[in-house]
Amino acid sequence: MTPPTLQQAEQSALRMSRLLPVLSALFLLLLWSVVVETLGERATFARQRIHTEQHSWLNQAVRGIDTRLQALREDLLLYRQPGDGLARQANGLYPLDSGRLWLVNQQEQQQLHGELLTLDSAAQDSVRLLLKQQPVDGKLLLLDASTPREPERLQIVIPHCDQGGCQAALTGYVRFSELLDSDLLADAPYIILTDSNDNALLSRGNGPQKLENYLDSKLWHSSLAQAELASVPLRLSVRLPPERYAEPFVLFALYLIGAATLMSGTLIVILLRVGRRLAFILQRSEEVNQATHLLTLTNNSLRDRLRKLIEEQRDQQTLIDTVQVGVLLIDAEHKIVITANEAASRLLGYTRQALYRRTLESLFTSPDQYRQLLALLQEQQQLSEREVELNTRHGERLWSVLSMRALLFRERSAYVLSFVDITDRLLHAQRLEEEKQATERALSQLQSTQHELYQRATCDDLTGIANRRHFLSGAGKALELARLDNQPYAVAVLDIDHFKSINDSYGHATGDVALQRMTQHIAAALPEPALFGRMGGEEFAITLPGYGLNEAHALMDNIRQGLAAQALPIDNHALHITFSAGVAERKRHSNQLSELLKIADHAMYQAKHNGRNRVESALPAQDSPH
Repeated sequence: MTPPTLQQAEQSALRMSRLLPVLSALFLLLLWSVVVETLGERATFARQRIHTEQHSWLNQAVRGIDTRLQALREDLLLYRQPGDGLARQANGLYPLDSGRLWLVNQQEQQQLHGELLTLDSAAQDSVRLLLKQQPVDGKLLLLDASTPREPERLQIVIPHCDQGGCQAALTGYVRFSELLDSDLLADAPYIILTDSNDNALLSRGNGPQKLENYLDSKLWHSSLAQAELASVPLRLSVRLPPERYAEPFVLFALYLIGAATLMSGTLIVILLRVGRRLAFILQRSEEVNQATHLLTLTNNSLRDRLRKLIEEQRDQQTLIDTVQVGVLLIDAEHKIVITANEAASRLLGYTRQALYRRTLESLFTSPDQYRQLLALLQEQQQLSEREVELNTRHGERLWSVLSMRALLFRERSAYVLSFVDITDRLLHAQRLEEEKQATERALSQLQSTQHELYQRATCDDLTGIANRRHFLSGAGKALELARLDNQPYAVAVLDIDHFKSINDSYGHATGDVALQRMTQHIAAALPEPALFGRMGGEEFAITLPGYGLNEAHALMDNIRQGLAAQALPIDNHALHITFSAGVAERKRHSNQLSELLKIADHAMYQAKHNGRNRVESALPAQDSPH
């Protein structure tokens, strides 16, 4: 192509590049205008169809409800007449719930029909409130009687009035679904039943919220179809679910929009291809000049790079031989050794010639570890400090820290592998770990032994509570703290009543179980700062820091009553165990533990003397008998 011809082509391409976007925009505007208008017409037709079917549904529902309610009213009026006629006996009162009918006046309610069941108070109150409003005699009325379990339940009321006013009414329940034909509920319509004041008496269905799953709800919005019921002063409203009408519209819209989008996309693709072609024509001359200049620069760069590669290859072998870390160059395609340094030959036990073209997998002890490292290398381009196990020439295993990375070696892909011998370090670490585990086992055994010795030294072998020595030690420390802080401190001494008879009647094994069950009950009822100890045999003592005499007496008496009130199941016997207890307090009696225990013990014997199964408080020091 001569320069004048190239210039003419550039001018033509420039004019076409300006005209094509304008023509394409006009076509797309016309296309989408037709799509929007067509969708609007389809939506209007669908809304009209919904409106027509809603009114048809409503007319059928109103006729069915009025027919059933009128027939029910005539059956119910039979019960306003005196006597028990044959018509009343054979009447099932459908659709009245379970056929139950009540007569309610201002004072009481009486069931006239159906299985016996008392009318709930809320329903009675509703009827009596209605009677006070002086309704029309014999007029059928519906009240809201829904519950969480029966959300569609309605209460039917027929007032019985005379010149003296409305004194009674017939009432019962009916489910709204029983008033409709089952085929009317198949489409799950949204239904509202309201009174003359537009108060919602009942609602059924989910409403129009589901439209958002198809299109904007404003597109399918339709008002509720309403109609008055002739049998009761109520209004029935309905909105049919628009899903079945929306689905054909949505499919049509998807097909239409898809076709328009396909046409628009095709036009845009053609426009882009023509645009690229025009751009190619406009840039061709410049690209030729740039390609020539780039070729010149590339040739110069390749010459410089070739010279540097020759220099690097000359010094490469010398460089890796000076490194004290084992280094192997691996062909990336065949996974064989290309070259190795002196350190690698020494560590692996091979000469450099023996390592040449040896497969990399043969150097690994574990084939799975080799494949895993190779997969990680292909994902990450390099590996750093991985512990691996290598094979030496003499069959020994060499533990090493290995690193690998990809590189170009003599214009082909390769891996450089470096490794350091860590066999001695791992053996030393293994010995240290074994010594650590042995030390931990010995320490654990020592701690277990110490805990067992402490339990034996401080706890009673039979009951598990504090033994006498541990109790006296802990109680003395707690008494000293209470004396220094001038805080109340009480002690209680208790003894099991008639324990000898338990041993004689059931045996010592049963007596031991009785002691265990009794101490478990008392320990569970004591407050946290209390200390509970066995002084010997069936005698026990309790310290109560922070408790005065009256508080300690009340606590012990509550524990006594709780224990006496229950029968303890022991060896197929139900034993009632009681105890007698005496209580003393630091501020009233003594600051010496031995003296306090002696005073409380005296009070305990006083409790036994007074009839057992009781708690006695020690008298103050000045009141005690001498």
